[in-house]
Formats: sequence, structure tokens, C-alpha cells
Amino acid sequence: MYIEIPDLKGLREFGLITGAMFIGLFGLILPWLLKVTMPLWPWIIAGILWSLALLIPYGLKWIYYGWMLVAMGIGWINTRLILIIVFYLIMTPMGLLMRLFNQNPLKNKPSHVISYRHITQLRSPKHMEYPF
Repeated sequence: MYIEIPDLKGLREFGLITGAMFIGLFGLILPWLLKVTMPLWPWIIAGILWSLALLIPYGLKWIYYGWMLVAMGIGWINTRLILIIVFYLIMTPMGLLMRLFNQNPLKNKPSHVISYRHITQLRSPKHMEYPF
């Protein structure tokens, strides 16, 4: 699995944004919603990420790589989960109801014929001289 590591600017943005997200989510929003005291660890993680982002952005290379591996794993699971939900909760009941009520949305087979075959008229070889 190939993960492209961004350039200096991209790694710097990753460190700054990820640090801000740690503070926002784990340092402010969750403690406020759960009515607990603000923990110190999100601020420490954000400080480390911000320091690396501003001083040595290439130090974030392995953190970025690990973060993207986790994101790809979560994306793989989400994709399959969403497809399963859509198929079994939307498509399958819709197909069963259409069969129950004898509906064919394509209307591709006339009711009075046995097969889909269309017999064509034989054309002369002269027809191929000017195809358009």
C-alpha cells in the first residue's frame, strides 16, 4: 500500500490542523459535553505536533504515515459497511416489492414475445461504402 508523503508545507499543515483538532475535540468539546474536567494530554499532544510542524516538519513524516494507515483502514471498513447497508436495507426490499407487485421499471421485454431477439434485414455490401 503506497501512501504519498506530502511536501514540507503539507506536513506543516497536517501538524497544525491535527494539533488544533486534538485540542478542539478532546480538550474542549468532549470534556464540556461529558461535564468532566479538561484533561492535559490533548494539550501536550497538540504542543508536540505544533512544535514539530513549526520547527522540523519532516519529523511528522511517520506520524502522518501512521495516521493515513489508520484512515485507510477506517475507510475500507466504512465503504463495505455503507454498501452492505444500502444493498440490504434499500435495494433488496425494493427488488422484493417490485417482484411482488410484478413491476419491471426497464420495460425491456414486450409481454407477447418469447425472446429478446430482433431479426434484422440483410443489407447490401454497398451500404458499407459510406458508413456515416
